[in-house]
Amino acid sequence: MSKRSQQIEALFRQGQHLHRAGRLAEAENTYRQVLLAMPRHAEALHAIGALALQCGNAEFANRMVTEAIAQKPAADFQFTRAHALLALRRPEQAAETARLVLRARPRSAPAHQVLGHALSDAGQPEPAIAAYRTALGLQPELPDIRNNLGMALRQASRLAEAEAELRQAPPEPEALVNLSSVQKERGAFAEAEATLRQALRIAPADAALLYNWSLLMLLLGRPAEAWPGWEHRFRAGATPSRPFTQPQWQGEPLGGRSLLIHTEQGLGDVIQFARYLPALRGPRIGGPVRFEAPARLIRLLSGNQAMPPMVAADAAPLLTDTVAPLMSLPARTDLVPADPPYLFAEPDRVAAWAKRIGGDGFRVGINWQGFRGRLEDRGRSFPLTLFRRLAEVRGVRLISLQKGDGEDQVATAGFVLRTLDGLDDGPDGFLDTAAVMAALDLVITSDTAIAHLAGALGRPVWVALRRVPDWRWMLDRTDSPWYPTMRLFRQSRDGDWGSVFAAIAEALAGASAGAALAGWVGDPP
Repeated sequence: MSKRSQQIEALFRQGQHLHRAGRLAEAENTYRQVLLAMPRHAEALHAIGALALQCGNAEFANRMVTEAIAQKPAADFQFTRAHALLALRRPEQAAETARLVLRARPRSAPAHQVLGHALSDAGQPEPAIAAYRTALGLQPELPDIRNNLGMALRQASRLAEAEAELRQAPPEPEALVNLSSVQKERGAFAEAEATLRQALRIAPADAALLYNWSLLMLLLGRPAEAWPGWEHRFRAGATPSRPFTQPQWQGEPLGGRSLLIHTEQGLGDVIQFARYLPALRGPRIGGPVRFEAPARLIRLLSGNQAMPPMVAADAAPLLTDTVAPLMSLPARTDLVPADPPYLFAEPDRVAAWAKRIGGDGFRVGINWQGFRGRLEDRGRSFPLTLFRRLAEVRGVRLISLQKGDGEDQVATAGFVLRTLDGLDDGPDGFLDTAAVMAALDLVITSDTAIAHLAGALGRPVWVALRRVPDWRWMLDRTDSPWYPTMRLFRQSRDGDWGSVFAAIAEALAGASAGAALAGWVGDPP
C-alpha cells in the first residue's frame, strides 16, 4: 500500500472513530475528505450513506450506498441499502436486497429480520412471520425480534399467537403498547388497560403510550380520561405533524389575535369534528377564526352558514397568529358542538336526484368498502354480496353510494342494485351523495366517511361494525352519541358478518313494512 493510500485509510478510520462517538457532522466531513482524495472509496461512500440514514435522509443514503455497491457489492452495504429502501417505503426492493444479503450470509439473523420488515410492509404477513421465526431461531436475543414477530402475527389476524409472542418480548414501552393493542383487538379490554398502565409506569411521558391510552379510553366511553393523551397523536406519529411556527391555541380567549383551525386525518374525521366549528364564531372567542379545510369539502361545509370562513388545505399558507388542529377542539376547549344536522344538501341538487331516483319502494343507499390503502380498513369493510339478503326484503330498493374502491364488485353482485352515473364526478366531494341521501329512506354502510356524512345530515343511517370497532363507536350500544339518527349493528365474533346482516335484514323488513303500512315515502316517521 502506498503512503498516500495509508494516509487515506488512516483518515477513514478517524471518520469511523468520530462516527462511533456520535460526532456525526465531524464524521461526515472526514468521510468527504476521504472521497475528495479517492472518489471511489467504497467504504467511505457506504459510511456517508449509513450516516445519512441515521440522520433521516433515506434518499441520499440510498444513493450513496448504491454507489458503494457499484464499487464493491459487499453484504454489509446491501444490508444498509435494504434499511434505506424500507425508510423510503419501497418494501419490495428492500426484500429483494435483503435476499441478496442472505445469499452471502444465510445464517444472518439481522438479515432475516430486515426481510421480515420488508415483507410485512409489503402486506405479506405470512412470509414475514417465517422470516422472523428464522431470525428468532438463529439469534433469540436479537433486539425487537419478539415484538416484530408478534406484530406480523397481528397483521395476519393470528391474535392469540401474537399476544403469546409479545408477552415474551422484553417489557419495553413499544412492545407493551403493541401487546395492549392486540389485547384490545381480542376484546380483552381490562388486560389492555392493565398493560398500558404498566407501560406508563415505565415511561410516563411516552407519546405512543399516551396516545394509545386515549384510544382505549375513548373506546371504553371514558372521554375525560382520553383527551389529554389524544393530544399526543402527532408526537406518536399517528397523525402527520404540520410545520406551523405559530403558537398552538389552547382554548383561551384570542384577545384580537387570529386563529387558524387546520384539517387533519380523513374526510370522515373532518365531517365528524366539523360540528365544533360553528361555536368558534361567537363573541367569547375574541378574534377572527378561519378553517383550513380539504378543498373537496369546502362547498359541502359552507352549506352551513354558521361555519367560519374557509380556505383550501392545498392553498398557500395563511398569515395567522395562532393555530389548532380540528380534532383537538374537544380536548382543548369547552365548546358546545352543533347537533345534527349541521351539514345540509343543496336543495336544487336534492330535487334533481330525487327525480332521478323516483319515489317507488323503500329506498336504501348502501356502501360497503372503505379505502383499501388504509390499515384502519382491515376488518371493517365487507363484500357487496352480503347485501343480497337485504335485496330480498319485500319493497326494498338498493341504491349504490359506493365510489372508488369496491365499485368493481357491482358487476358480480348477483342482485338488483341501482347505480347512479355521474355521482360526485365533479371536484367537490359528497355534494351529490348528500343530495341523494336526502332523497332516500335509509343509508346502510360500513364504517366509512359515508356513515359520518349521513349522520351529519341527520339522515337515518345504519352502520355495520366489526366486533372491536374504531374508538368513536365505543362498545355494547346500538346508538351513537355523535349522531342521533344512527343505529349500530355489531359483530359478536370476529369476521362474522353473516349474523350482522341477518339482524339488519330483520330490522329492514320491519322498517319497510312499517313505511308501506303508513303510506310513507321520504322522511322517517
